[in-house]
Amino acid sequence: MRRGILIVVFSVLSVLTPHPGAAQDNTAVEMKVKRVMLDPSIKTPTAVVILENTKEKKLIPIWIGSEEATSIAIELENVSTPRPNAHDLIRNILQGLGAALQRITITDLRNNIYYASITLKLKDHEFQIDSRPSDAIAIALRMKAPIYASNQVLAKAKQLPSPEKAKEDLRKILGMQVQELTSELASLFDIPLKKGVLVADVELGSAASEGGIQRGDIILKVNDRTIQKVGDLESFFQSGKRAGQLKIEVLRKGKPTTVVFDLPS
Repeated sequence: MRRGILIVVFSVLSVLTPHPGAAQDNTAVEMKVKRVMLDPSIKTPTAVVILENTKEKKLIPIWIGSEEATSIAIELENVSTPRPNAHDLIRNILQGLGAALQRITITDLRNNIYYASITLKLKDHEFQIDSRPSDAIAIALRMKAPIYASNQVLAKAKQLPSPEKAKEDLRKILGMQVQELTSELASLFDIPLKKGVLVADVELGSAASEGGIQRGDIILKVNDRTIQKVGDLESFFQSGKRAGQLKIEVLRKGKPTTVVFDLPS
């Protein structure tokens, strides 16, 4: 990751000898970051950032490293960190130079590898910088820049990882996507025990949404039963809990909160 950062920084500094940027793909489609999750289809925990075109509901899952996933997640959840990370540093450098981040584009998918470019503007000159999608997305979120994907990427994008049956049942019951709380996320959310389940996404209008569960919540207990991992939550609902009152104790932005709501029958 550090090597990639140095490439970006030196590329920005190269504006002292400007060179023309490549032509933009005017057919590219604007995307939004839907969520960051762990791929449930493989045993080794691997993070996936999901991009979504809100108009046509097309999804692009991009498998990324844990550091980049954490960086994207903390920006999505507005989590403050004591010191700037690598992507914060790049944002600070670009802003200090007076450069504007016009957009980032996921340009291609070749041999199972996604490619991206960062479009910068400085002193009436436009520059195209090659980047990994994960770094480009993390920087774009910090600089409030739009994210695009080319039509060929949309056409070649892989399918969204299929959740295991238990996770799918949980999504159907509560309308939320959960994932294991990694040590990196635990330190960011200041959870000393590093136990609990992270709410990665909540479907609008679902039981969880209507009950007050929010994306970024850390589930610690359900009906006074301690939840240390996703399997604990799954087994709770597999044991026959399908209706009635549900009390969920969560950690929300560092503060304990209790949410109580009724599950539909």
